[in-house]
Amino acid sequence: MYRTKSHTHRGKNLLMLGFAMILVVSLGISANEAFAMGQAPSTCNNRYDGTITAMKITVGYRTYNPMANPEVSFQLKNDRSYTVTFTIHTPSQSSQNNTLAGDTWYDTSAPGYQLGTCVSGAAPNQDITLTETESHPGNLAPQTTQNVTWNTLVPGHAAYCIKWIN
Repeated sequence: MYRTKSHTHRGKNLLMLGFAMILVVSLGISANEAFAMGQAPSTCNNRYDGTITAMKITVGYRTYNPMANPEVSFQLKNDRSYTVTFTIHTPSQSSQNNTLAGDTWYDTSAPGYQLGTCVSGAAPNQDITLTETESHPGNLAPQTTQNVTWNTLVPGHAAYCIKWIN
């Protein structure tokens, strides 16, 4: 009796299966990727990890206070902007346990992604007041609801909701 060699492509199939699994896993990872930009807290000089103690949102002639009214919401045309004024109170020592001049840090989702920012001029037990103008994020649909947060590294945050309209 004659025997013929059966050619299995088991090695080739396993290799292709391996590549397919890597592709699927990498797509899954990129789909769940957190989109963050700006400065990481570790890039701040002699960082003071302060607390957001006050916030005022100005939309036209109306003013909202998300600290007094958590999760406040408002409606805004998507071609308009609004102003956020907030205060960060710094602790008595920096994260490096000293009282030298340094930075404080915050992040916000207002631009449509998490944007971290180091703010220079921080010192112990200081109120740092900042004003930012925000508008409809380009990466969001023209008519959508956006939940916005402002955070520091200290627990607690300010949050509000914007219903963007045409």
